[in-house]
Amino acid sequence: MLNVRALLLVVLAGPVAGFAQSPSLTHTSPGALMPGKAQELTVHGANLLGATNLWTGFGARILSANATNASAAKFQVSLPADTPVGIHAVRVASVNGGSSPLLLMVDDLPSVADKAANVRSTNAQPLAWPVAVDGAAASLGCKFYRVTVKAGDRLAIEVVAQRLGSKLDPVLRLLDLRGRELAFCDDESGLGGDCRLAHVFAAGGDHLIEVRDINFSGGGDYRFRLRVGDFPLASLPFPAAVKAGAQRTFDFVGPQVDKLKPVTATAPLDAMRLALSAKFPGGKSSTFVSALVSDTAEFADAEPNDSAETATSFTLPAGLNGRFLKPKDRDFWKFDARKGQRVLFTAQTRSIGSASEVMLQLRDAKGTAISSSSVNDAGEGSVTNTIPADGTYFLVVDELIRRGGPQHAYRIVAELLTPGFMLEADVDKVEAVPGGSFTVKVSVTRRDYTGPVTLSVLGIEGARLADEIIKEKATNGMLKVTLPESAAPGSLAHFRIIGSAKIGENEVRLVTRTTPALRRIFSPMLFPPRELDGFIALGVKVEK
Repeated sequence: MLNVRALLLVVLAGPVAGFAQSPSLTHTSPGALMPGKAQELTVHGANLLGATNLWTGFGARILSANATNASAAKFQVSLPADTPVGIHAVRVASVNGGSSPLLLMVDDLPSVADKAANVRSTNAQPLAWPVAVDGAAASLGCKFYRVTVKAGDRLAIEVVAQRLGSKLDPVLRLLDLRGRELAFCDDESGLGGDCRLAHVFAAGGDHLIEVRDINFSGGGDYRFRLRVGDFPLASLPFPAAVKAGAQRTFDFVGPQVDKLKPVTATAPLDAMRLALSAKFPGGKSSTFVSALVSDTAEFADAEPNDSAETATSFTLPAGLNGRFLKPKDRDFWKFDARKGQRVLFTAQTRSIGSASEVMLQLRDAKGTAISSSSVNDAGEGSVTNTIPADGTYFLVVDELIRRGGPQHAYRIVAELLTPGFMLEADVDKVEAVPGGSFTVKVSVTRRDYTGPVTLSVLGIEGARLADEIIKEKATNGMLKVTLPESAAPGSLAHFRIIGSAKIGENEVRLVTRTTPALRRIFSPMLFPPRELDGFIALGVKVEK
């Protein structure tokens, strides 16, 4: 068990000047932790002298810490054996506050470090697969790796970069020793800018893997994890979401998932994402995807549902999960609504790992289109309408260019819009000394509601609040939070800001989103990590 008190006493005996700024993180070595093992993790960055603890988003036990270097801190970490493969977040706590989140993997592939000399094919780094390499792209050059295969071997190769927040836009090639290209991948649909491929070798022998940036950029901000082995290539689970607290059996969507068995899992009550991983029968390494965790019922399409007569029924509000199993497939969804109700349907495709783009159309019981999404939508597609009369209505979902197949799936968020509001904060962490205070600006977007919003804090015991009322018609407020004197220096906690209001007969309670801060921190990512949205880290500082 990590003795934070003992470490803190050692830290306070050193010079105070070392703790002028809060810690910041750039990367870890290795780039992943393995389930079921105790291992050392080094976090790299700045102002790490005096780090007291490591927070992880995957339930790791921190056994010890060694933070006597300003640019690197070492932690002994133990992971439960059932920790699923996937991408998670870590933060470091120190006596001068906490860091912003850094993404790293939990991976069942062993890690090796990249060799600096492997920038020419003649110096390719040999790899004994299955394995993963933690490296960085070479500026104006490529990185080369040599693998030995037997005839009939299947090799999956995956570059995880932008999904970890890296600036790298990778290009991946598989070559023979003569330089002839056997396989190539730039942007894989559903993976943002990341890429992957799989190849079955007709002949055995040595082959080369080449990794570079699309613009030949490189350096410490262009890091990647290269995964090499015989693992499935999955893009997302189906259904793509599960209600919090519910148990669900998931299939997998992707280019090579036909041999994968379904996985059954239960969604945590207080989570936004459920990590899932799977192997081929008898396989050694896993693919990884994640399901969204929602607070509504989740419906899956029942094929065939390509006409109004065979439409899949649902009730509002809900999540609608569908697949385009073949080209030109079309899905019909059926629901009842009352005159004057305002409905909103929002598509999720790229943000959940799908290769699809969708078009949405709202139709009445006669089949007349009353509203359609726009191909110029800056998001992933949405349609809204005020229901003109009581009755049955249909939502029709098409793939934008009528594609279909094993990589094509979607989720639709189906909502009833009522008067309300949305809250956002452009901050992911705050700092204060015991008994001290911090403030957070909370912005309000209103929807047919101009009244006051009361703010509260969930996750800080004994905190006192001031200016917790956002006034009528105001667009923002400045919440002041004072910590109790008992707050422990060097500790790190996560809290959420809750906004509540009485609107008509309803008591509305919403979590303040931190999307603006996450977009700034993870600027290379099209869609910042959903599971971090709404959580603000509190680092308790030593009083000077």
